[in-house]
Amino acid sequence: MKFKVFFVRYVQSMPDLFGNVVAVDGTDALKPVIVNDFLKRKELTFINPRNGKTYHRHYAIMPQGGVAVIDVGKYVDGNFVYATVGINLSGNQYQPYIVIGCHHKEFSDTNLIANMVTQSLNWALAGTNTTVKLEACHKPIAWEKDILHSYMKGMDNRMFNPMNVFGYEMLEERFEEIGKSKGRPRKSINIDDYLPKAMRQKIKDWLHEETDQYQYPIDMMRAIRVLFELEIIKRPTYEAFVRAFDKEQLIAPSTYNSYMNLNNNPYEHDATYVSMKADARRKFFLDSV
Repeated sequence: MKFKVFFVRYVQSMPDLFGNVVAVDGTDALKPVIVNDFLKRKELTFINPRNGKTYHRHYAIMPQGGVAVIDVGKYVDGNFVYATVGINLSGNQYQPYIVIGCHHKEFSDTNLIANMVTQSLNWALAGTNTTVKLEACHKPIAWEKDILHSYMKGMDNRMFNPMNVFGYEMLEERFEEIGKSKGRPRKSINIDDYLPKAMRQKIKDWLHEETDQYQYPIDMMRAIRVLFELEIIKRPTYEAFVRAFDKEQLIAPSTYNSYMNLNNNPYEHDATYVSMKADARRKFFLDSV
């Protein structure tokens, strides 16, 4: 794995009267960008300027202490091939910087990734009169210790940290717990029998929102497949699904069963499915903690 460090430089997008670019401290402008992206209020988009391809992003840890760690990458044969972008805006030991770590040889052009990050941040900063550029750091800095120290300091200063409630180590356990629905008949045609009672109405509302409008199997099956794959619900029968969403004439039993078969991967390269899956995790997993 290789790493490359870039210092974050902030500049005014408007020059002064003499035509000079004015240096500013844009950290306060950049921190809300990370917060809004993490909370999916205004999401960052990483686009390869060479071919226009859009890359996916996932947060490796919860941002805090001025530190955010984002995995940016693409799906290759069903596997997530990515680079890690560590952002440290704390200013504890060094001026703000970004560390790019490449895990896979298929996605290891650090300069390209830096360009994508710069482009994405400047898109989010539009209208603030501030832009950023990344300048390569040519001397070694102790960024590993600095990021760890900044993150731990942020944890100490944070008034409320939801990770103290359950922690990542309980992830699988929580999914199993909320996915249980006791007493479900084996062949029920009632969709309610496959949903956990504690979140039944909320799940139904979300499913209708993501299913009712669609007429083709690939679109109408995304939401129900997501919840089943995440073990938030049990596997509804074909009859329960088509009755609940009025799809009797739009999908055949064999097609439904194919989409609900976890050995199949019909949404392997579907960015909408990835986004919907993240949305379901946030709504039905975190809310249940």
